[in-house]
Amino acid sequence: MKKRVTHEIPIEPDFPARAKDRSAASGADAPAGAPANAPAQNSGAEPASFEPAYRDTIDHLQRLQAEFANYRRRVERERLDTVEFAQHALMEKLVPVLDDFERAIAVLDDPRSSAAQGLLLIRDKLSRILADAGLQRIETRDAPFDPTLHEALATQPVEPERAEHVVEEMVAGYTFRNRLVRPARVCVGVDVPRAGDDSPDS
Repeated sequence: MKKRVTHEIPIEPDFPARAKDRSAASGADAPAGAPANAPAQNSGAEPASFEPAYRDTIDHLQRLQAEFANYRRRVERERLDTVEFAQHALMEKLVPVLDDFERAIAVLDDPRSSAAQGLLLIRDKLSRILADAGLQRIETRDAPFDPTLHEALATQPVEPERAEHVVEEMVAGYTFRNRLVRPARVCVGVDVPRAGDDSPDS
């Protein structure tokens, strides 16, 4: 029969006291009312040194955003100006074509012929297309003479009330989106003094 062997673990006499001292030392820095072994908590407050850098970054980003918005508006405006300039140049080349239609129709022997009707249809269709794009004919009938829209090629004596007014349109004028393409060439009425108007009073 085997003999049971037992091992006894020696216990130091002052072990409870030393354990108590270590526990007290570890809880010395804990806040009042908190457990001794509670982990340290982050207050969540940003260091004061980060504030200037944070504000500078925000200001810089806002300036970049404003500059980019201005750049986009400027590029879009330049693009529209370029397109309108190209269209204006095209209108300057197409306006003489309308003049050719008017001349061709004016010399036809029979305005009711099929050839005349075909020319009228083509002219009207081209005029509608150009009008939809923004081309407008300058009004001249009994209109006051406007040097910004009319070009005087001749004068004609008229009654005083019609002086400085357009008497006859010689060549049609056009504007494209409020920009002058070609001034209307006109005959302007002038007031001619009547005989005896300059005589001295008796």
